Amino acid sequence: MALETLDLDALRRWVVTARADLATYAERINRLNVFPVPDGDTGTNLLMTVDGAMGSLAFTQPADLMQAARDLAQATLMAARGNSGVIISQVARGVAEVLTESPDQRMTGRQLADALRRAADYAWRSVSIPVEGTILTVASAAADGAAIQASGSLEDVVTGAVRAAEIALVNTTHELPTLKEAGVVDAGGAGFVVLLDSLRRVVEADAGPIKGLGEPPSWLAGEGAIRDSDCESIEGPGYEVMFMLAETDESRVSRLRGVLDRLGDSLVVAGGPDVWSVHVHVDDVAAALNAGADAGRPHRFEVTRFQDEITARHPVPVSTETKTLVVAVADSPGLAELARQDERMVVTGDAGRIARASAVRAVRETGLAEVLLVADGRRSGRTADALEKALRDKDIRVMRPGSTGPTEFLATLTVAHPEQAGAEVIAAVDDALVSLSTGILTIASEEFETPSGTCPKGAVVGRIDGEVIEYGQEALPVAARVVQTLVTEHDCEIVTLVVGEKVPDALADTLRASLSRTHPDIEVTVVQGGGPYVLAVGVE
Repeated sequence: MALETLDLDALRRWVVTARADLATYAERINRLNVFPVPDGDTGTNLLMTVDGAMGSLAFTQPADLMQAARDLAQATLMAARGNSGVIISQVARGVAEVLTESPDQRMTGRQLADALRRAADYAWRSVSIPVEGTILTVASAAADGAAIQASGSLEDVVTGAVRAAEIALVNTTHELPTLKEAGVVDAGGAGFVVLLDSLRRVVEADAGPIKGLGEPPSWLAGEGAIRDSDCESIEGPGYEVMFMLAETDESRVSRLRGVLDRLGDSLVVAGGPDVWSVHVHVDDVAAALNAGADAGRPHRFEVTRFQDEITARHPVPVSTETKTLVVAVADSPGLAELARQDERMVVTGDAGRIARASAVRAVRETGLAEVLLVADGRRSGRTADALEKALRDKDIRVMRPGSTGPTEFLATLTVAHPEQAGAEVIAAVDDALVSLSTGILTIASEEFETPSGTCPKGAVVGRIDGEVIEYGQEALPVAARVVQTLVTEHDCEIVTLVVGEKVPDALADTLRASLSRTHPDIEVTVVQGGGPYVLAVGVE
């Protein structure tokens, strides 16, 4: 006997089942991924999106269906990876909106049909230049199939949606020239069908055991279309940029769409009114991030170079001279990009279990026995901790610098030469960090006591070597105090200013001009870090 309505327990079972199904099929979906870029990550992105949402639900433990749907919509939007992940988040948004308009704690078949229609509408609206033959087409077909069965049972609605979505998915091969040439269906659409089919099996199971997957469908059974030749070059923009945007409004988001449209392609902007998810493919990463800053408060930056995605799938042979693998774990997109340009392996600071497992596998495939893990902050430090444990379990020697931070990260990368043995590398790093003194400006997340008084929530806090030396409502006086103290107390030749995501306009330029007047012999370098801080300062 099938479920007649969708309740809180069924919603949880859907999320868990969808996560399990995507874990099973992620690699197969990756191999379908030839549009818009053959980077082979759609399955992984969808899995990470649902995995993040599942983790959030487990943490918040909502007491009723309406709150669970709201939490799921927010968590899916925040966890979304890739344009397909952002579009999938609109399904959760549709479910949450429909339930909010009803006092019931159960979702009927008609309400599910309404939710799928809203999800499809939001998905089409979120994409700057919609293309037929993609996940958008599949989402619309699912909504149409559900609408035809809306007067029937919940099982009828779900089955109608799945069947219509599967037909539309198979037809994508003939709708999009890129897919036709490769002989595959759309990867994002395939993920959408997997998501719907997991719901169908939950509904059919009632409260009993959920039916297994069985044989993969015909559109997933093949070897896929990703070939080594696809990886020799990528047409179009070279980077995928994603971030969350807060403290904005519809008009500013509209202007942001226009700017990003001119900068690149594959633009998806979803969410609102409080938080938006932004996804775009560009060549000029800095311009995209600056556009986000002009539109509100961007955060949770993620920048991916497509060639790195391809390299992760087709590892480049390690040089015969390489003795130590340097792995940069970065919260700051600007610092991550510098590490990539320096040909270091990069892991994002918020990497989840799946991304960490992929990184560990990539390290093992190099065949190197010594690894230096370098982190640029607290969150990336926790990710590095997890990587260290996993690598040591694989009998790989892992080395870590004695301190963590944006300027320490840069100093370490400067002296860590992979052609040296691990002992030589860590000795050079230790020497560099001994000669480095650091300060950092952050925003106080809550009120706390300092030796000079109570620092209010929201104030700019300046620290040197972890100790609070100044705080205030304006960044410039606090930054000036930190820089002046470091320069005065140390006989330095170089000052490095790493600009974070929360920095006021012209702060670094003002500090550099001031130092040029007071200490003309000091070399000042400004680096666009973009991390979760106002400013990091290093003096050598």
